[in-house]
Amino acid sequence: EAARRSQCKSQLRQLAIGSMNHHDTHGHFQTGGWGWFWVGDPDRGFSPDQPGGWVYNTLPFIEEGALHDLGSDGDPDKRTIPQRRGAEQVVKSPITIINCPTRRPVRTYPLTTNDGGGNGLFNSITPDVAGRSDYAMNAGAGVNEFPSGQGPADYDLAKTYTWQSQSKNYKPHMNGISYERSDVSIRQITDGTSNTYLLGEKYIPVIHYEDGEWGADNETWCTGFNNDNYRVTGRLVNPATGVIEEMKPVQDSSPDVNGGGRFGSAHQGAWQVAFCDGSVRAMSYEIDWVAHRDLGNRADGNVVDNSGL
Repeated sequence: EAARRSQCKSQLRQLAIGSMNHHDTHGHFQTGGWGWFWVGDPDRGFSPDQPGGWVYNTLPFIEEGALHDLGSDGDPDKRTIPQRRGAEQVVKSPITIINCPTRRPVRTYPLTTNDGGGNGLFNSITPDVAGRSDYAMNAGAGVNEFPSGQGPADYDLAKTYTWQSQSKNYKPHMNGISYERSDVSIRQITDGTSNTYLLGEKYIPVIHYEDGEWGADNETWCTGFNNDNYRVTGRLVNPATGVIEEMKPVQDSSPDVNGGGRFGSAHQGAWQVAFCDGSVRAMSYEIDWVAHRDLGNRADGNVVDNSGL
């Protein structure tokens, strides 16, 4: 287990370096994409106009540029058959660097619950299996998907779509590093890069490692903004009870504790997280919730002394 945990830490470090290189190249961290029915489109660049999420946008910076470019048809405004077929191959591609070696093998898993409103993924042929990620980007203290978070149905509608992350109800809560149509730069991390989570291990209940039936691990690693690939540190409502709960990290052997918003891990004793300065730390599951919350907010002014966490 020590070797597996070390490998997991190394992978998080590589993803953090890839994220920082993305920032150096494009002037911001990876945009969060459009929603759970969208995957990456290689012809739409790295701005908020890119429908794919953080992992997809990291690919060229972790030596996976060829995978990123599959399906390129030179047309950013149309969903052509070659583009959709290429996207299908991306969806079906497991990636070692985003899979924790303690949790589950690097392979595809059932894609059983994403029907795209009856039409499948909006810009990909929808396969019956998909690669998945064991890591999640920090979406902030409050929002890691929206109730109607599928995004616009096509590229034309996207031009006039009302993005929820920009609405008066949600915009004040978009305080993480990557989320719907984000373009967060280091200068916006006013709490300091060493005091702000970048990305970390995500909680998945053990019973749902391989079935694709759990709502926060049922799509694929290359979708846009949704709770498969984003986690939060504040409070969320438990949909089963209506109770507002603190999103402390938990170990995977815990029961399904309203876990779709939580960081967490398959490792005993600690979960691992990369900070925005590229460092990776093992953190206690017993971390003080207020400290955890504040480490997820890039600019709340509550700078946490994390030396003892």
